[in-house]
Amino acid sequence: MTKIGASLFEEGVEKGERKGAKELIIEILNQRFGEDFDKRLEEKVRKANEETINQIKKNILNITLEELKELLK
Repeated sequence: MTKIGASLFEEGVEKGERKGAKELIIEILNQRFGEDFDKRLEEKVRKANEETINQIKKNILNITLEELKELLK
């Protein structure tokens, strides 16, 4: 594999890992908040940047719905 090919492969793997992490976060938040975690919030998690996702991950067991909404503004 060329350097460019390897780089593109690694980039694709990283994107896949980020997408997988977001889907796992969504699943956990759905379990925690039920119907209060609506499609609008779900979409905001999918569109969130890496910094926001990391903040959610660090606090996922203790974050309140209001704190989550504030992070996703």
